[in-house]
Amino acid sequence: MRLITVRLEKIKSNFYAKIPSVIADSLHLKSNEEIEISIHSEPMFAQGSFWDEPFNEIDSIQLDLSKDIHTINKYNKLYIPQKFRFFFPKTGSDFILNTNIGNIRTHITASGYFSAGMQGWFKINGPIDFNDKISIKSLDDDKFNYELIYIDD
Repeated sequence: MRLITVRLEKIKSNFYAKIPSVIADSLHLKSNEEIEISIHSEPMFAQGSFWDEPFNEIDSIQLDLSKDIHTINKYNKLYIPQKFRFFFPKTGSDFILNTNIGNIRTHITASGYFSAGMQGWFKINGPIDFNDKISIKSLDDDKFNYELIYIDD
């Protein structure tokens, strides 16, 4: 057995352990795979000194569009990388995106795209360029209202 150090992050009132990618790659870890983590506490940990550093909840994400421009512009759908999908409701559950053209009811598909209701948004804002940025901000804790902010460079 080998001991490794993982970093905990609090996201939306839940804690997630970040495993170094070199470890994840060497162990061939996959999403939703279960692993065992042993907690070894020291007296100072039990007294609470471990929690001096504040945790910040994530309330927005920024998407790198540079690798997906063709799909975005051709099919009017926006890809959400796996690492950001925790930020949204489960696959197929509708939510509201507040945008510059009004509210759009959409959902994330099993392949990680917003496509439902997005055609009008792309007609007004497209075509998207690889330098452009999209930021999505959560507007509530219920994972139902989000704001989509498009910044064209």
